[in-house]
Amino acid sequence: MKVSQWAEIRRLAEVEKLSRRAIARRLGCCQRTVARALRLNQPPDEKRGPPRGSLLDPWKPKIDALLARYPELSAARVQEEICRGPDGYRGGITLVRNYLHQTR
Repeated sequence: MKVSQWAEIRRLAEVEKLSRRAIARRLGCCQRTVARALRLNQPPDEKRGPPRGSLLDPWKPKIDALLARYPELSAARVQEEICRGPDGYRGGITLVRNYLHQTR
């Protein structure tokens, strides 16, 4: 939650005396978000941690090499190749499909 959203929720609740449901409807957010904002006495910390890496990150160089050699390789076939071996990729095909969609 951003500080600006927190401030607007607090303003609508304290100044305009709107209900949680009305605030959520007006701002287009969830009622849980409104409840959480009203529980906080001070603005939320906007610092975010570093972005998490993907489960697919260790295999991206191998995927890139496969695509360079065989550009029309399907996502299912790419997944089969990177799953080989005892320490192969164990994630789902959706991540592979998304990565192939981005790189092609």
